[in-house]
Amino acid sequence: MRGVSLEEIAAATRISTRFLEALENEQWDRLPGGAFNRGFIRSIARFLGIDEDGLVAEYAYERKSLDDPRVVARPEKIPRAWGSVMAIALLGVMLIAGGFWGFRHFGSTIAARLHARLAGAAAGALTTPSSLVAPTSVGAAAVTDLALTIQASKPADLTVAADGQTVFAGSLGPSDAKQFEAHETFEIGSSDSTAFVLTLNGHSMPWTGVPGEPGKMRLARTNLPTAAEASH
Repeated sequence: MRGVSLEEIAAATRISTRFLEALENEQWDRLPGGAFNRGFIRSIARFLGIDEDGLVAEYAYERKSLDDPRVVARPEKIPRAWGSVMAIALLGVMLIAGGFWGFRHFGSTIAARLHARLAGAAAGALTTPSSLVAPTSVGAAAVTDLALTIQASKPADLTVAADGQTVFAGSLGPSDAKQFEAHETFEIGSSDSTAFVLTLNGHSMPWTGVPGEPGKMRLARTNLPTAAEASH
């Protein structure tokens, strides 16, 4: 009964360990005999998951060979040694237990890897092939935000709204400068149209108001020079 302790078998079958030792060592004279012995063998076989009738037949043959010296041959299908049968049975139990242990410890990891591979394959199938994506026009320029720099040449009041939201309202002194950003438009108000120098995305923007008078000015993307104008 190698691999499984006698105490484990005794606890499961309620058979005394001394009887289990007698069975293992084929010491039949230490057993109670008769139907008790067959009941022991069936309980052990049931616990180990092996053929009950086969083990009972093996035991019967062993007993008959001891009681009747004329018995000189055994049936071919019955193993020759009780110990060999038990060893094979215990080996099977150990293999089954090892497979169950491996599944419990590594089954979740294997399942997770398979799930990740299947998910990746599904994502690849749903991804639009690059050959079906419309190519970007070579001459198309990326839409950029507007950057406005305002520098004062003399003291004056200034208000600036970017995309309809007021971002500055105050006074600037000589050499003071402010920078603003917008997506589409700037609305500029000044107490003196000649007090400020405007630069939009690096391009100088002349004030369109009356010099020396309050005025307002609107700057948008359309105020920027085109590529042909910039090249000149």
